[in-house]
Parts: sequence; C-alpha cells; structure tokens
Amino acid sequence: MSLSSSADVAPDESLEVLKVPDFRRLWAANGFRYAAAEVASFALPVTALLLLHARPLTMSVIFMCSRAGFLTIGLPAGVWIDRWRKKPVLICADIAYAGAFASVPLTYFLGVLTVAQLVAVALVVSLAGVFFDVAHSSVLPYVLPRRRVADGNARLQSSETAIQAISPSVAGVLTQSVAAPVLYCFAALGHLASLLMLRRIHPQGDIARGPADAEQKFGREIADGIRVLFQQPLLRLLLNQAALNNIGAGILLSMLPVFLLKEIGVATWLYGLLSTLGAVAGFAASLLAPRLRRRFGEIRMTLVFSGLAPFAVLSAPLAGVFRQAAVPLIAVAEVLIGIAIVGRAVSTAGLRARVTPDAYMGRVTAAYSVVIQGATPLGALVGGLIAGHWSTGTALWAGGLVMALPLVLLLCSPLRRHRTLPAEWEV
Repeated sequence: MSLSSSADVAPDESLEVLKVPDFRRLWAANGFRYAAAEVASFALPVTALLLLHARPLTMSVIFMCSRAGFLTIGLPAGVWIDRWRKKPVLICADIAYAGAFASVPLTYFLGVLTVAQLVAVALVVSLAGVFFDVAHSSVLPYVLPRRRVADGNARLQSSETAIQAISPSVAGVLTQSVAAPVLYCFAALGHLASLLMLRRIHPQGDIARGPADAEQKFGREIADGIRVLFQQPLLRLLLNQAALNNIGAGILLSMLPVFLLKEIGVATWLYGLLSTLGAVAGFAASLLAPRLRRRFGEIRMTLVFSGLAPFAVLSAPLAGVFRQAAVPLIAVAEVLIGIAIVGRAVSTAGLRARVTPDAYMGRVTAAYSVVIQGATPLGALVGGLIAGHWSTGTALWAGGLVMALPLVLLLCSPLRRHRTLPAEWEV
C-alpha cells in the first residue's frame, strides 16, 4: 500500500480513518489550523478591548469582518473550487493566514498597531477561511471512501473540540506574561505547520475541471449549487436551522467578551478558563455523540441536541441580571452550549455528503456556508446595535431568543418522525 494515497484502502466499514495516510495528514493540518484559529480568536477581543479600548459597536464590526468572507465571495468560491484542484487552494489559504497573523505582532512591536488593522486582518483571515473551509470539506470524499466521510468528520470534530479545550486556557495564562498581540506569532506558526502537512497529501481523483470542460456558464453553476441546496429536504432544513442558530450565536459571541472583559472586568486567564469549560464539555459530547447517533439515529439525536440549545444559552442573559453570580452562570452557559453545538455537529456529520452529488459538492458547500457563516456577522452587527441602543444584557437576551427558533423548525418538520436518513435521499 502506498503511504501517500488512500486509493488502495478498501472501503470497508471497519476502516479506522486515521489509518488512511492522506486523511491523517489532513487531520493534522486541520489541527494546526484550528489551534491557530483558537489562539487568534482569544487574542482578538483582548487586544481590541483592553489594549486599543474598542467600543461595543466597534467590536461587533471587527467580529462581523472576521466572518464576512462567505457573504462576499462564498458563492463564486464554490464554483472555483469545483473547477480547481483542492490541495493548492488549501496551501494558498494557509499562506494568507500566516501572513495576516504575523502582521499583528510586527506592527505591535513597531508601535503602530490600530483597530483598523485588526479589522483588515479579520477580513483577510475571513476571506482565506472561505477557500480553506470549502476546499477542506470538498476534498474529504477524495481521501476517504464516501461511507466513511461521516467518521472522518466526526474525527475532525473530536480533535477540534480537544484543541478548543486547551487553547483558550493556555492563551489566557500566556497573557499574564506576554502581550495579547504576541499570541498572533503562535497563530502564524500554526498555519506554517499546517502548510507543511498539506504538501504531503495526494487526493486521488482530485483534478482540475477548467472552463473548457464546463459547458455551463459561471452564473449557471452557482445557481445549480443553490438549487441542489434548497430542493433537497434535509439540506434545506439543516440550512434554516443553522442560519437562525448562527444569528443568535453571532449576537452572543460578539457581546460576551464586552460583557466579561469590560463590564464585569474578569481577568484574561479567567476569560480563557470559561472558554475552556465549554470546549471540555464539547469534547465530551464529541466522544459520546457518535455512539448515541449509531444507537438512536442521526435525525433523532439532532432533535435532542437542538432542543438543548435554547436552555443552554439561557444562563448567558441571566448573568446580565444577576451580575454577582455572572461568572458561574456564564460557566454553566459555556458547558451547555458546548454540549449542544458539538453534539448537533457530530449527529449531523456526513449527512450533507451523503445527499450531495460529488460534482456539486463545492458549490453546495459554499452556498450552505454563505448562508450559515453570513448569518453570524449579521447577528454580531445586530448585537452591537442592540448593546449600543440599550445594553449588552439586552443583546444577550436577544441572542438566546433567536437560538430557540431552530427547535421550532425541527418540531414542525416531518423529519421528526424519522430515526435515520431515508435511503431514497442518498446519492
């Protein structure tokens, strides 16, 4: 068996995905990339709020730019990535990530770091993320048998939550001895390590499909991806659920750092620890959810974890009311949110791949991501406006209310009667 290809690996159901060399390298690259993202995500609000004294609305703008990539280029990126080889796209995205992150400590040491630069870095990283995320999702069927894509996604989710459990606390401790902008050095190095791993993968069947091979026009290809996304019942339901969930999450994620770091005044190490609690809970959910999914079915477990989400976020706005108990309430919210989000992600892992034809994978992934990723910055902007007009506490209540709506969609859907994915929907 070649050590650089998954082509000789039989698509056996008992296959352990980490034994596939290409997937193992992709998994390692994703780990480095995710660790870099976690460190940068922690450093961003600390740098903006405590070092540059950004206001709540400014924070929502920074957060919006950090998630604006799919809104701006998500749809054409899906067409491009369906035409291009996925490996070079992943490598170029890592280069863009590393360059953007490295600019922050450089300007900090030169004494010229500004909020405007953080906005620009957030936007560049967001644009690079579009190409990385779509190419990463699209390349999985080329390194794993289709029936093992769900297991590969679950393995990626487990490692991501494990990294998320470690990174915020480590970053929080580091900020006790180094300035937050210096953490971006670690983020840049993480992407360089990811690049080295990606250079060694060799996806089988991943070939360029140039314009000469594409009989349809560019706009038509985009429309086809949108059509597949909205006509397939499961894709449409997951899309609507995730969009509403991410609008609420955008409100909460953009306002929680303002609430904790500025209004409550928690130390940076405690802020990191609170994030770690949610990640640890998510990691536990990632270990338990695959077993529950196999026993009770992915549709039923999606319903259970979606039902947990509204109760999970309730503690966050309550922290704005009972400020003396804010830290333990936020800790409870982080734990429950970690379980709900990761549990739902693992329960639905691989469903989109099983109902989406290979030829449309990049476009469907991009169209799906445009909606759900675009919902988060819109939620962040709404959160900033609400906080500016009323208060951060009001914004937290609004976020919790919006995150309760996806459960209503599931309860009104005929899918609630299914245990597993109907066979006639699979491609």
